[in-house]
Amino acid sequence: MRRNAVAVVAAVCLIASCGAAAAGQAAPLPARATLEQVLKILDERSPRTAAERATIDVTAADRITADTLPNPSLTYGGSRLVSGASTGAITQHQFVVDQPLLLFGQRQTRRELANLNVSAERARVATTLAGRRLEVRQAFATLVARQEELRILQDSQAELQRIAHVVRGRAEAGDSSQYDVLRIDIESRTLQVEVMNAATDVEDASGHLASLLGFPEWLPRADGTLAPGNVPTELSVLWDTAQQRRPRLAAIRQRQSASRGALALARRARLPVPDVSAGALMTREVAGASAFVGLSIPLALFDRNRGPIARAAAEVEAQMLEAGAEVAEARAEIERTQKTLLGRRKTLLTLEGEVVERVPDLRRMAEAAYREGRGGILELLDASRSLKEIQLLHVRQLETTKLAEEDLISAAGLDVTEPLQ
Repeated sequence: MRRNAVAVVAAVCLIASCGAAAAGQAAPLPARATLEQVLKILDERSPRTAAERATIDVTAADRITADTLPNPSLTYGGSRLVSGASTGAITQHQFVVDQPLLLFGQRQTRRELANLNVSAERARVATTLAGRRLEVRQAFATLVARQEELRILQDSQAELQRIAHVVRGRAEAGDSSQYDVLRIDIESRTLQVEVMNAATDVEDASGHLASLLGFPEWLPRADGTLAPGNVPTELSVLWDTAQQRRPRLAAIRQRQSASRGALALARRARLPVPDVSAGALMTREVAGASAFVGLSIPLALFDRNRGPIARAAAEVEAQMLEAGAEVAEARAEIERTQKTLLGRRKTLLTLEGEVVERVPDLRRMAEAAYREGRGGILELLDASRSLKEIQLLHVRQLETTKLAEEDLISAAGLDVTEPLQ
């Protein structure tokens, strides 16, 4: 019997472990991920997202309390004659049940406040997740930029090896000195260090993205581009969108509603809650039983709930001021991010139109001059470095433009798919 029980427990554990392993293998984290995949992981699988959303259930539990009727109370009283002449029964037993009656809408007001608090908590969670979504989008753009910088440096390294082959060939033919060979070797070593640092930067950016999502031992590669997106820049369009979709504005509106609900409940709480009583009085020596019915109403002579009402009214006023401040800050943030994005885009266009397109011609001219003996190794290396630096500058400008774009998207709520209620 004992062996059978052990076998059953072992089988159950084996099935559970196999099921857990199958569940873990069902949806592995991708080695390369697009921005859409990363945002989906944040929304559906991130531990932080699950922890934030769990607070909604904590607040929703107050609905149960709000919908619950007050408990009745049972009172017992007894008396026994200890001296003097009896005028009736010597022993009496009294049982009384008291039930508070919510006759003035207190229960309904509590329900409404509980629902408003749930909506306010849901809006707060949406605001928190919107901030984390911005961090993830920017971290993804940074990872794309670091990967592109590593690619540029690796291409420069391959190009420098090709140039080094030309220099060594000329040195062997007696057309150049050993200085040129030594100089190109030092340049190759220096570029190798830059490549190593760039590879470390890629690992760091990948780890930062994984940490934001909450997945250790995952180093994803970004499958995306730094090309500017189709983001509107008209202030009127951005502000109209922000008023409907910006999570922080929706959250302050929900907090205002909750504060007004708390004020309504405080005013309801000053209304009396009558108690209806019913019971029985029983005697022993002279057998008898009497029914008892009563009604009690508290008199609001001293405590009229003025303190909670004043506090709730002050909270409503504070939320109104908070809403005004939030609207002003949102408008200012949208104006700032819009101007920043326009400035970044203008700089990017200038860099691409006047600098990036002309550097490859400079390198070809320098290499041709070196082959023909009209230029030295320094001019050739300078042209190679210029191409590399301009390409890196272009990537950094694309990155700053993309980060500014993500700031504007978050400020106006452009990444929110549906209008917030």
